Amino acid sequence: MTHFLAGYVVPPGAGVADDPGLKASQHSTGGALSVFETTIEAGPPLHVHDREDECFYVLDGELTIRCGAGTFDAPAGSFAFLPRGLPHRFWATGQPARLLLIAVPGGIEDYFHQINNASSDQERLQIGEQHSIRVVPE
Repeated sequence: MTHFLAGYVVPPGAGVADDPGLKASQHSTGGALSVFETTIEAGPPLHVHDREDECFYVLDGELTIRCGAGTFDAPAGSFAFLPRGLPHRFWATGQPARLLLIAVPGGIEDYFHQINNASSDQERLQIGEQHSIRVVPE
């Protein structure tokens, strides 16, 4: 028997899996993608994803994005595509930036949940290794 996904709508202020920022998960999309509404200030260090392509749609504010050898400004209304395998980092320019973070395929929400609850650098390193996401030197 074939299982078909159900369409759904997440109302404003709500999310899936009891996370108001998580709008689509690997479970709700059959693994197709994960979508977060989030706010960025300093952003993460330079890192590489081996499994996911990462995309941003900037809702408010402005991001500066470094991807590979390029650096880009992304004001509100901009879309950015960061392919797997390329080192990248991003940060808000001035005020915090609100954005949709889209990861393809889905599943990065498990990484975010674990990394945000890690208690040591060693634990963060192990979590990154499990999810094929690694910090690289600047």
